Amino acid sequence: MLTDVEKFVKTKRQIEALEVVNQHRHGMLYGGARSGKTAILVRNVFLRAVKKSSKHLIVRYRYNHARISLGHETIPWVLRACFPGLAVAENKSDGYWTVPAADGGRSQVWLGGTDDQDRVEKILGTQYSTIYANECSQIPFEAISTLWTRLAERSGLSQRFYYDCNPPGKKHWTHRLFMEGCLPDGTPHDLETGAIQVNPIHNHENLSPEYLRALESLPRRQRQRFLDGQYLADIEGALWSDEDIVNARLRQPGDIKKTVIAVDPSVTNNPGSDECGIVVCSIDTENMGIVREDFTKKMSTGAWARRVVSAYHAFNASEIVAEVNNGGDLVEDAIHNIDPYIRVVKVRASVGKKARAEPVSMLYEQGHISHTKDLPDLESELTETDLDKVKTSPNRLDALVWGLTHLMIGRTKARFHLG
Repeated sequence: MLTDVEKFVKTKRQIEALEVVNQHRHGMLYGGARSGKTAILVRNVFLRAVKKSSKHLIVRYRYNHARISLGHETIPWVLRACFPGLAVAENKSDGYWTVPAADGGRSQVWLGGTDDQDRVEKILGTQYSTIYANECSQIPFEAISTLWTRLAERSGLSQRFYYDCNPPGKKHWTHRLFMEGCLPDGTPHDLETGAIQVNPIHNHENLSPEYLRALESLPRRQRQRFLDGQYLADIEGALWSDEDIVNARLRQPGDIKKTVIAVDPSVTNNPGSDECGIVVCSIDTENMGIVREDFTKKMSTGAWARRVVSAYHAFNASEIVAEVNNGGDLVEDAIHNIDPYIRVVKVRASVGKKARAEPVSMLYEQGHISHTKDLPDLESELTETDLDKVKTSPNRLDALVWGLTHLMIGRTKARFHLG
């Protein structure tokens, strides 16, 4: 028996969205978070599977994310809410569902990831009637264009490629493909495309007021993306672009060689004080920089020191890299009061913020940095800060710059062509 929460009722905008994807070979839903994009597209995939014996693919960038988010949550919910009583059998080891079709045959819905070479080979060995690229802003265009060649099954169903995303920057391939009518290199295409914006406000019947208020309270660029569902233009003067961040999230790091906790400390604790920047940075065996976590927060000296020491042990760090222009020995003393055996590397700013940050931003541009998870506050600060005009200290940015500079700039300068 379904609860009221599990009943699937399409909103007016979701009905309009389904019309768009059903009428175009390539159909994209873009917009804010929790607008129902994934649920209605998963439902449509299984609905097509029920109609005729056929094969279908739902894919994300990383397979483990697909299993957790889709395989364990969204797909079971959609099957309960939309197809109660349908005898669907899941093959967990191979990652697909067998669905009885109305023509008396059987259909398969496969789950895939583009980061697993063995699984990619298995995917590419099959033709599909439907391919759905979930969170497609995280999937490289090369993988998408390869998947286009697999949309070829002659099952009697119209072949459909579905896409959804929270819009990234306007330089992303999704904006070029659907909004500008061209491939990422600028070549015009003749693909049959359609796109429609679906935002949380269009799904308000299924969301709590508290969640919508939380989205409204986000920083401006996050609010534009996750509430308003807008493609973002790069900020003039910012050293990092949205494309830099998207690409950093896509890169798969190697084995970690060294980790540091980078600290841009606050030395006062009052309403006007800066946050204490705390960012976990690593370097792998291939000399790629890795940004792993952001613990930045406004705290007292004792509180940030405890948080830094905790991160040091949790991430098996080699040392703490701390900026000491303002705090002097206070920074080292605060850390050693908690753990006297931690090595603290004290760094001092001899040039301005922009001059320090430019070599690190170049590492991003050249593809030498990976982000292992979404870090929205840090990433927003990177893409929104014009260091020539900044009025308040960008503590997350500063900590990241100190950490990656310590790990990568200098002894690796020639390797990365930083001039």
